[in-house]
Amino acid sequence: MHAFSFVCRTVAVCTAAVALSACPSHTAPSKQAETQRQSKPQAVIGLALGGGASKGFAHIGIIKVLKENGIPVKVVTGTSAGSIVGSLYASGMSPDRLELEAEVLGKADLVDLTLSTSGFIKGEKLQNYINQKVGGRPIQQFPLKFAAVATDFQSGRGVAFNSGNAGQAVRASAAIPNVFQPVLIGGRRYVDGGLSQPVPVSAAKKQGANFVIAVDISARPDSKLSTNFLSYLDQTLNIMSTAALQNELAQADIVIKPQVLSLGAIGGFDQKKRAIQLGEQAARAALPDIKRKLAAYRY
Repeated sequence: MHAFSFVCRTVAVCTAAVALSACPSHTAPSKQAETQRQSKPQAVIGLALGGGASKGFAHIGIIKVLKENGIPVKVVTGTSAGSIVGSLYASGMSPDRLELEAEVLGKADLVDLTLSTSGFIKGEKLQNYINQKVGGRPIQQFPLKFAAVATDFQSGRGVAFNSGNAGQAVRASAAIPNVFQPVLIGGRRYVDGGLSQPVPVSAAKKQGANFVIAVDISARPDSKLSTNFLSYLDQTLNIMSTAALQNELAQADIVIKPQVLSLGAIGGFDQKKRAIQLGEQAARAALPDIKRKLAAYRY
């Protein structure tokens, strides 16, 4: 009787073991998936925001969509208008707060006229505005890595300011020649970063980004040129920076081009909401490509 009972128990145990072995295992695939994920490089996503005067409000729409879709930007670089938006975002401002700041911002908040042969806008108002909005913190204390790109007036070389006075760096980055006065930093004069890096992709890579999303809002040389001073100046800058722009965009993983050229470099200031919407539209259109390329990374 005892022998029969022992045999029954043994058969039951063996049957259970066979049944369990036939059940699908969720552990192995999970470990395999994790191993595959860990084998991918970690993405350090950089956002390179280009210059384009008041068309730069479109950058806010780009940032808004990236944030909503969980694209974790770690590095921000900006040229001219891109440095203004980029500095505020890198300092910790949410996209909603950026949108609110844009709504209440007026030209008078940034423009301080002066009589000078080197430029009719001093740029001190812009510098003070940025420093106030970032809480007086130097760039190296921002939550996100940030660099504002300006052009060394003597050498023509692009310089990325990634530490020190945030307002001063942005002021230098946005110092359009003959409009803003050059900015003196460390004994050297700096002007608009658009002359050397219209969309600062290479600067983002030097700050540690290995996946760069570039935002190009720059105008192209226009054959239908009006006769006013600002149109001539805009045309000159566009021609001078064409080769530099192509070189920068060629290094980007993703290039987003909001359709903001119709807003104009100055007129766009009165169409801020429209510029932001156009930025959102362009970012949403680029999302499938961004996610497809990021599939090769952990992020």
